[in-house]
Amino acid sequence: MPHGTTGVFATLPDMFFSPLSSQNREHYAAFLVIYYRIFQESPHGVERPTLMSRYSEYIALHFGQIAAEETLPASTVSETEPGTEAETESALFDPGELASQPGSIEPARSVAGRFLRTLIRAGWLGEETLPDFSRVINMAPYAKPFFEAMARVEEGLGTEYESHVVAVYSLLCGDAAKDNGHYAVLNAHGSTVALIDSLKVLSQSIRNHYERLTDVSANAAVRDLLHLHYDLYANDVLDGAYKRLKTSDNLYRYRPLILSRVSALLSDGEWVDTSAQKYARISRMSGGEARGRLTAMLEEIRDTLKAVDPLLEEIDRRNMLYAKASVERVRALLEPESSVAGKIATLARAVLECADSGAEIAHHVYRTRIVSGESRYRRWIRENLEPEIAARPDNEGELARAEAELRLRLSRQLSPARISGWLDGSGGLERPIAARDLVKDADSFVRLLYAVIYAESRRGGFGYRIEGSLMTDENKDRVADAEKRIRVAGYEMPDLTFRRRT
Repeated sequence: MPHGTTGVFATLPDMFFSPLSSQNREHYAAFLVIYYRIFQESPHGVERPTLMSRYSEYIALHFGQIAAEETLPASTVSETEPGTEAETESALFDPGELASQPGSIEPARSVAGRFLRTLIRAGWLGEETLPDFSRVINMAPYAKPFFEAMARVEEGLGTEYESHVVAVYSLLCGDAAKDNGHYAVLNAHGSTVALIDSLKVLSQSIRNHYERLTDVSANAAVRDLLHLHYDLYANDVLDGAYKRLKTSDNLYRYRPLILSRVSALLSDGEWVDTSAQKYARISRMSGGEARGRLTAMLEEIRDTLKAVDPLLEEIDRRNMLYAKASVERVRALLEPESSVAGKIATLARAVLECADSGAEIAHHVYRTRIVSGESRYRRWIRENLEPEIAARPDNEGELARAEAELRLRLSRQLSPARISGWLDGSGGLERPIAARDLVKDADSFVRLLYAVIYAESRRGGFGYRIEGSLMTDENKDRVADAEKRIRVAGYEMPDLTFRRRT
């Protein structure tokens, strides 16, 4: 625990959070927000009759939802009102109580009074009797931050990024910073921290929505995915915080002016000394400590505004990933054959549903434009997938040598025409030719591999088709031969036969 602090639970009463952990925590929270709204509207304290009237209206609307519970122990009660029980109170509400007296509001007021007394005993509120005998309900000083937080959560956490940037600009670049620089720097530092905190919360909110999307079952309906995207994500992120962030240019407009002003203030020794003296008086620290703290806050404002771009890029990246994942999930349900992922999912589902279906799936090697190191799968976010093209040699001799090497490689390339000619020369024009008659060494084995690839992938553009262990459209009934293998010249292979296409 930092030096000089007493701790949260050393300041708050022991039973402070008890109402918010009870069965009726939802209603206690509603009563606290109701009080805070009246407190904001009242120029003075909140009068008890006014508060009881609002509480009674709430009870009348929600009496069927209020659970029976016991109030706080008598040891936490400083004083009790006449007619209350010393140890514990009975059920807060009897569902039949209002029904027995349909025209009376007294039962609702009685229940509202019990809720109010519980909040007073827990330490959220206090009661004061004025000289004119009127009774006022006051807010406990240590409870004010909790009231503000609950009110913000209840109304929705809307973040105004523009207000934070404008506040920093107004405080540091205005005339007030000249005479009251310590106040300006303190408030500007708080607004800068609030801006960064809001951006981090937005980034985490997008991440939470993305995890919610990925946790959805694979059997989820399209309406469930659309609900997550258009009802939840769009309402919480796109139409709210993210839209305000992307449509506002105040950050880019005011940031250069703020950074310039911070540099000017840091270099103005007279202003720093004067502001540090004023800051020392209000913060009860020495002049040197105040000067160091004031300088550190200005430097933190400068460094924070400079480092905000990576956070904005991370927010954009997460939003893009969510949108892409959402669209792909919907597309996979509506048009499973429209993407590679959908086709793989369809095949996997078919194999799971029918264990024997795997034998009916033919595997093929398809044509590619270029095969290089970049053909391997890589994470597109982290690596550049552009093919590496060698630079043109500057020396004419090197250029001629490179051209000769390229022509030599092209002449030796095992193209479909060259492989087809090799099969023709091996007797393929007169009869079907078996693999055992083709393979004699490593070179002929490589040519055999190319012949298999071309026969399977270029059925309309290659002069030979395969008979034997590999299943083709013409020989699907010969699955039993798939296990028959031969060994020739040290190489093991399926028993294949190449027949000239007519």
